[in-house]
Amino acid sequence: MMDKPTFNAPHNCICAYENMPILEFYRGYFDAVYIILHPFYKLDKDNKITQVMAWKDFQSLAGFKNINQLDIALRTYIGGLRTEYKNKKDADILEQASNLHDLWIPSEGNFQDTLDKEMLKSLQEQGHQYMYIGDEWGFERKLCYIQDALEGKADMLLTWGPEKNWYTSHNEILYTTHWDSHFTLLCSNKNTVENILAKHPFEGFYCDEKTDIYWST
Repeated sequence: MMDKPTFNAPHNCICAYENMPILEFYRGYFDAVYIILHPFYKLDKDNKITQVMAWKDFQSLAGFKNINQLDIALRTYIGGLRTEYKNKKDADILEQASNLHDLWIPSEGNFQDTLDKEMLKSLQEQGHQYMYIGDEWGFERKLCYIQDALEGKADMLLTWGPEKNWYTSHNEILYTTHWDSHFTLLCSNKNTVENILAKHPFEGFYCDEKTDIYWST
């Protein structure tokens, strides 16, 4: 009996792999990728978001020299780095500063509630009414009416794992997350990404030819 062939999803509906530059992974699909940093946030007693804090502000608060140092602290905090890259001292500073100021640490590996409504609206503003919801590896996708998702009426659950990818019906725009990272990738052509950021100034930065998933290390 022959073994099943390996399944490889098209690169325009999944997150970039860890072992190569992000723009190289999406070459031929998207020419621009913007890394959206998941913000720190505060919740009230009803678990509603009352405040968000940008990385640059938390960086100053904790005394980190740049966002690379903060990213390494975050990855160390969740046990997401090899020993040679870990910084336990900075992870402790991260935890202490978060606790002192009653801040929740950004989510990793999934879309963050502080951002998802703006992400959905950005797709509508670019002329899209539907999107696909996909799992991490591209095995499964489900068509979703974006307005239903905005109103909390859409069934977002997948059979084979949590949602990790949102992409438009002809793969013009992709929002995707990496399982061990505190950010979302916005992938499209440069003009579309710029149009989205003009209305939704997500904190982050554009990938260059060398940027990979573990950019801070």
